[in-house]
Amino acid sequence: MSITVVGSLNYDLVTYTDRLPEAGETFRANSFETHAGGKGLNQAIAIARLRHPGSKSLLRMVGNVGEDMFGQELLDLLTENGVDCKEVKKVGGMSTGVATILVEEKNGGQNRILLSEGANGKTVYGPDELSRIFNGKSSGGEKHYVVFQHEIPDPSSIMSWLKLNRPEFQIVFNPSPFKHLELEAWKNVDVLIVNEIEALQIVEAVYPEEECESYRSMIGNDFLGGYQKLCLEFQRRVVSQTNSATVVITLGSQGSLFCSKDHPQVGYTPSLTGINVVDTTGAGDTFLGSLVSQLHSGARLEDAIRFSTKSSSLTIQKKGAAETIPTFSEVMSLE
Repeated sequence: MSITVVGSLNYDLVTYTDRLPEAGETFRANSFETHAGGKGLNQAIAIARLRHPGSKSLLRMVGNVGEDMFGQELLDLLTENGVDCKEVKKVGGMSTGVATILVEEKNGGQNRILLSEGANGKTVYGPDELSRIFNGKSSGGEKHYVVFQHEIPDPSSIMSWLKLNRPEFQIVFNPSPFKHLELEAWKNVDVLIVNEIEALQIVEAVYPEEECESYRSMIGNDFLGGYQKLCLEFQRRVVSQTNSATVVITLGSQGSLFCSKDHPQVGYTPSLTGINVVDTTGAGDTFLGSLVSQLHSGARLEDAIRFSTKSSSLTIQKKGAAETIPTFSEVMSLE
């Protein structure tokens, strides 16, 4: 049994400010911090911290860093959290990926992120490399999950190879930052996790304009009802039908919607109330990592969603990304 995260590793440079400067304006910020980041790294650490303490399954990170102090710091953090880093390579002559993050403290901790991909741009693999990395097929009911985001150049080609050569593996995809993919590529995904913006971007990428406008209108008239229909639509017509066929749409403070082959009716989990939101940077990655850890352990989808909602609610009460991800016991201690 294993979980493999294929994705980005970044060093985050974070500036906290009351507001963003206008063009040509210099504005005094409140503070500056550095953090480990990258959606791939964040999700790997979230899985590591949020899986059951007794789990014996292998958790691996696949990606690239530069030969610099940023890269070594990221590798050390992953190793400290029990993530196998044998497939994280150091690329000579390139920097580790860097994210410049602006957090508006007087706007609910909303963030804006600029990415410099650095060594993440080398996270591209041919068939021979993929055969080596994924060198065993499942047998006897073993579970293998492979997690992707869109901060590496071409995750869809890796997903296509896996679907053809390791069809029993569960492919988890969070298409952030969003890039256009044809419908055929989405059909390689077994577990699709998107926020409200990404959900509409998928509609715009794969459906004709009249259908796009119909969904926009539905959501405008009935926010939750419109996204419920979209969740079911994705589950039936967009994702792969060979494994779990799971779709989760996160709606921020409005909660989450979900459905799957085993849970064909769209479910709804509200967000937690009374939360002091400080920084939303790591919320999505914490939610995804938490969800994967729970599904891999055999939890029902609705229970995994509730656990993940609690996990992300703890993350957003602190500054940072990877460092703010809670542990399994911390989430379990919430009433």
